[in-house]
Amino acid sequence: MRLLQLLHKELNYHFNTIKKWVKIPARTQTGGESSREIPLLQDKKRLALFAVIGLFGLGVFSILSFFLLTYFGAFGRIPTQDDLLNVYNFNASEVYFEDGTLMGKYFVENRSDIDIEEISPYVVNALIATEDVRFMEHSGVDLRAAARVIWKSIILGQEESGGGSTISQQLAKNLYPRQPYGIFSMPINKLKEMMIARRLEKIYSKQGLLNLYLNTVPFSRNIYGIKVASNQFFSTTPEQLKVEEAAVLIGMLKGTSIYDPYRNPEQANVRRNTVLRQMERYNYLTKEAVDSLVQLPLEIKYNKAQKRSKAPYFQEHLKGELEGILANIRKANGEAYGLYTDGLKIYTTVDPKMQSYAEYAVNKQMTGLQKTFNKHWKGRKPWRSDAILDKAVKNAARYKRMKNAGASEEDINLAFETPTQIRIFDPTEGEIVKEMTPLDSIKYYISLLHAGFLAAEPQSGKIRAWVGGLDYAYFQYDHVKSTRQVGSTFKPIVYAEAIQQGISPCNYFQNELVSYPKWENWQPRNSDGKYGGFYS
Repeated sequence: MRLLQLLHKELNYHFNTIKKWVKIPARTQTGGESSREIPLLQDKKRLALFAVIGLFGLGVFSILSFFLLTYFGAFGRIPTQDDLLNVYNFNASEVYFEDGTLMGKYFVENRSDIDIEEISPYVVNALIATEDVRFMEHSGVDLRAAARVIWKSIILGQEESGGGSTISQQLAKNLYPRQPYGIFSMPINKLKEMMIARRLEKIYSKQGLLNLYLNTVPFSRNIYGIKVASNQFFSTTPEQLKVEEAAVLIGMLKGTSIYDPYRNPEQANVRRNTVLRQMERYNYLTKEAVDSLVQLPLEIKYNKAQKRSKAPYFQEHLKGELEGILANIRKANGEAYGLYTDGLKIYTTVDPKMQSYAEYAVNKQMTGLQKTFNKHWKGRKPWRSDAILDKAVKNAARYKRMKNAGASEEDINLAFETPTQIRIFDPTEGEIVKEMTPLDSIKYYISLLHAGFLAAEPQSGKIRAWVGGLDYAYFQYDHVKSTRQVGSTFKPIVYAEAIQQGISPCNYFQNELVSYPKWENWQPRNSDGKYGGFYS
């Protein structure tokens, strides 16, 4: 708004100036010219020239004003050199099993930093050849590249003409994401990135800029940085990447979803070959080498273990403990540590083999119990009353979404009774797609049995295995920590107290229903409802 107000004020100023100095002869009713008007410009050519000069000056003034407004922070503060010297990337904190193998991560952005010396030259060469061939020559802004994009991409409509933003400008965008400014969003964001890029070039070497870029660049699915991307898609380190693998990862930068090699292998393969040809064009690879490489099939060694954490229920419990511990620890500068941002290394006592055995045991046992349960309750309702089912329906996301949209109860009931394709968790097969009504899916879920499993060393207190449920992706409630009736777990406590009071195993007690007036006539009942006889 400030920019528009300044432009409006400037236009009024020039318009009034022209009215003051350029008098157009006014005609009288008789057709003559008024003697009050003294024309200063005698012909239209001079007037047009004056107007062009005025408009040019106005344009220059507007551009200069726009630059100064951006520079002095009218559209958001530009980071200073001190800010850029202290650029800090969010790094994932890593949790390890007792044997040192990775259990999982806590992160805002799934990133682990790495030094440029640990990155294959193929990655750097592919990046420069594809994104910014004059990276080593310019000072943050490449005007030739910008002009080329305007001419080839916009005017001639040619693809693969390269991007107009330099690596330094892209780094600026990665570090300081773009903000919305309405119709002026693109010019304002581009100008800010140019300014930041120039400052980055003044304080970092070219190698330092490449290092920052390759640690901050986003890949698909919340993956940041070349280290995590190398492990995710090729199960290797950046240093061990082959040239064709480096080309795949750099090719993704043009469109992380479109060129995702796991989801869209055909598009990723075409893009990989384009990057290889760019490396040939700028003499990073020979034609013979590229001709051979483009014939290779796209081979992805996708690291599924990276996608899913191990011992997720334990990690969720551990998170609460860690946040409490970190609240009392400070960095050297007095700042608090961030579990999701500071790249902490957390070592636990959980044994990976025991954890694996525990998960297997829970899955196997619960699968068998679920079959027995389903057989026993076949044709009957396992829930005590329909109130439980009604509560589960009203807690469902589908119900809340329709209710918030103003749907009537009749419409909601119709939707819940209409068959559709639904993804559900099956104890035996995992996730499956099945045609069923949303109401039946809720009945299915509240009929599932759950369990918790904890293995600990009583001598040391070390946690060895922790399984909080069937599958954390579907059921976040941790049954290791759940409140439940003590059941038979309480028997040893009762027996120990009986022995202490002198009762022997030879003493028998009548199996009868007893009321306790002292506790509101509480009546402990047998599960089968049968009484009579005597028991030790």
